[in-house]
Order: sequence, then C-alpha cells, then structure tokens
Amino acid sequence: MQNQQPDLQTLYERLRESEEKYRRLVENAADIIYRTDGEGRFIYMNPVSLRMFGYTEEEFTGKHYLELFHPNFRNKARQFYATQFFNGRFTSYLEFPAVNKEGKQFWLGQNVQPLMEEGQIIGFQAVARDITDRVHAEDAMRKSEEEVRTLNAELEQRVIERTMQLENANRELEAFSYSVSHDLRAPLLTINGFSHFLAEHLGEKLDEEGKRLLTVIRSNTQMMQNLVSALLMLSKTNKKELEMVAIDMTALAEETFLEIASPEVVKKIHIEFPSMPQAHGDKLLMRQVWSNLLSNAIKFTLAKEERTITIGGHSDENRTIYFVKDSGAGFDMKDVGKLFGVFSRLHTDEQFEGTGIGLSIVRRVVHRHHGDVWAEGMPDKGATFYFSLPVKI
Repeated sequence: MQNQQPDLQTLYERLRESEEKYRRLVENAADIIYRTDGEGRFIYMNPVSLRMFGYTEEEFTGKHYLELFHPNFRNKARQFYATQFFNGRFTSYLEFPAVNKEGKQFWLGQNVQPLMEEGQIIGFQAVARDITDRVHAEDAMRKSEEEVRTLNAELEQRVIERTMQLENANRELEAFSYSVSHDLRAPLLTINGFSHFLAEHLGEKLDEEGKRLLTVIRSNTQMMQNLVSALLMLSKTNKKELEMVAIDMTALAEETFLEIASPEVVKKIHIEFPSMPQAHGDKLLMRQVWSNLLSNAIKFTLAKEERTITIGGHSDENRTIYFVKDSGAGFDMKDVGKLFGVFSRLHTDEQFEGTGIGLSIVRRVVHRHHGDVWAEGMPDKGATFYFSLPVKI
C-alpha cells in the first residue's frame, strides 16, 4: 500500500496540471466556449462569452441556451438540435443570429457536442465564433449580385424593347423609302416624256432660253430617276435573304467591270484583275459591291490624266480583305466619316455626278456579311476603298 501512494499522488498532480492547462486554454480562448446541463441551461461560460453577451457570470448561470438566440430563430434552433442529436449526430454546426443583453444582434457559427455518461446525455459543450463580418459581407455580396441580376434583366428588357423599336422603325423606313421611290417613277417618266415631246414639237419655236430650261428639266429628271433607282436598290439590299455560296471574286470583279464600263472607258482606263481569294457570300449582293466601288473608281479616274485602277485581295487568319484603288480625285481624311452615309457626298454635281447612296449600299451589304468597310485617300492623289469578309461565318 505504501508503494502505491506516490503513484496516486503523481496521477493527481498530472490530472491537476492537465485541468489547469485546459482551464487556461478555455479562459484565454478567442472563441466563445460554454457548457450546459442536460436541460440546456448554462453551467459555465468563458470570459469571451461573458464579454460578447454582456452578462455577468451570475446572470448567465441558469439561463437556457435558447435565450441567446434571436427570438425569430429559436424554434428553428430547437428543431435543428433535436433532429441532430436524435439521429445520433454528436457534433453539429449551426450559424445563427444571437442577441446580447442590450438586444444587439450579431452572428455566431457554433459547434455543439453532447457530454455523455453511461450512455446518457448529461450536458452539452459548445464552441462558437463571431461570424458577423462574414455574414454581412455575404449579404452585401448577395444583394450586389441581386442588384446586378436585376439591372441585367432590366437592361436586357430595354435592349429587347429598343431592338423591337429599331426593327419596326427600319421596316417602316424601308417601306416608306420603297413606296416613295416606286411612286415617284411614274411622274418622273411623265415629266421626262413631256419634255421630250416639247423639245421635238416646239424645237424651232423655242428660243435659246426655252431650250436651256428644257435641258435643265430633262437633266434633273434623269438625276431624280437615278436617285429613285438607288433608293430602291438600298431598300432591296436590306430585304433580300442572303444566299451564301462560294464566290470567285476575281471573275466576279472582272465581269462586273465589263458590264458597267463602256468600250470607250475600257480603252481609257488601265486595270488588271489579279488572282484574289474566294469569298463566301451572296453573289448578287457581292456583285453590287463591286459595281458600286468600280463605278466610283471609274467616275473619279476619268477626270485625271493618269487613269489607273488597281484591285486586289488577301486573307489572314480570320478575314479576307479586298480593295479598289484609283488614281482619281481622292479626298481629305478628315471627311472619311462622311463617305458611307446615305446622301452624303464630298463633291458637287458640277464636279462629279452621283446620288450619295452607292457607298452606303456597299456598307450595308458588307455589314450583312459580318464584314467591315473603310477607306484611305488624299486630295488629288486617289483613294482606296477596302472591305473585309469573314473567312467563315
């Protein structure tokens, strides 16, 4: 018996030291640590717990754990723990809104573990951490995401509405343009016909001023007819359904040039048709692009002594670029933004005839093919017009 006494004493000292270490650890912990009895009433809370909830140790002792939960959350907490421990889950984590003595709310993330003795639950031990900052940050993030979703939904709805309005406006504008252009043809033909009749039947009776005025009428009538034809073409450009095929652009450019250029013009202008990459597009609309660009080049080149038109094309990874370069009147790059607008012209009728619609048609056709158009030039040094088409659409 005497030989066992030192061993018991040693065990007692070790146990006391262990309990002291545990007490210091709990007392100095940064987290809330508490224990309850089997009914869930507090029998111990560490200093952090007392400080965060604002109670004294005497005020805390005997309180039920649910009193620390926000009133709106107590039933949910009771059901949660009852379900967890009934199903044998001996460690349960729960995040909940807590309230201190003054009623201020904050958030805790809590792990609870039952204390067992002979197979029975005699109490609970919990470790909880203040997660208020994280919860508020998540709430702010969630609200921000909801606001972004709401704004995106509103923006998408506005885009849909604006797109519908724009489509309706475009349809109305195209219908108006087609109707006006079509209805103008008849009176213009009548005016032109009567002016011819007057010139033939009253030729000798008309003085020089009368002849001049008839010439002005016929000239302006012809100008209006050209404008009407251009407007009709502009309207058809938007309405035509694309028929995508492989296009030999070299052959198409040469065929188009020979169609629009008279034999006299062909003799006056130096032009070559180098091999160009094939394109994928609507052949009829691409023919219109070449027609408008080459007509433009011919018109401005014929006014110069050096009459050269150069065409070409090359492909990179994503697109094929074609161009028409002339040695004509050129333009100032500060006016480049006006070139492709409807009815936008850089020259007067006295300088060069035109409707101001040809390049606009080029832009619309190319944009319908998901390409782009641009131009470079210098006054009296000629101009180069480019258009690009995707390698694959």
